Amino acid sequence: MSFAMHTVAIGGTVITRKTKEKIMAKKSKFIPFSFLPASWGLKGEAYQRAKIEYELDGIDRKIALAKVGGYEFVDAEGYDFTDFSDSKTASTNPNTNVVTISSIENKIGALRITCYNHVKQALDYFFVPSNKLHTVALACYGKNSHKQRIIARYNEAGDHYNQFEKFRIADFVTLAQTKG
Repeated sequence: MSFAMHTVAIGGTVITRKTKEKIMAKKSKFIPFSFLPASWGLKGEAYQRAKIEYELDGIDRKIALAKVGGYEFVDAEGYDFTDFSDSKTASTNPNTNVVTISSIENKIGALRITCYNHVKQALDYFFVPSNKLHTVALACYGKNSHKQRIIARYNEAGDHYNQFEKFRIADFVTLAQTKG
């Protein structure tokens, strides 16, 4: 492991952050966006917005959320943004359709979740308000018994995420701008 500096300027604000990361080539997506059924039929601005949402990763996604949502990215203990919310990413397990969102035990605000759904080959978005976080948090077991996580299962036939469905929202912009 080594340390790397990330510096990004948004609206005249410069954000510099020291992160611990492995030295490796920039991660690339397995599947180009244009190959995904979610991109078919989209044109112009709608296509560009969907492509950007698909390609944003890690710190870039968090900075984009902050910019669109009107708050700042701070990456503090327990939250990522000045509104005390936190951004999490997940994906459905290709074998079980289960989604696991881990390490939520220290979160003090709402969760803004982006989930890649392998069945639809598209992104789904969830906003869990801070006052509802305790209703979906589950304890981990064994050596991680001090941690909490969210587990949901995607149902293909009904296009829903069992008890987690009530937190699904329309798109990236709504995810960024939802308060709570």
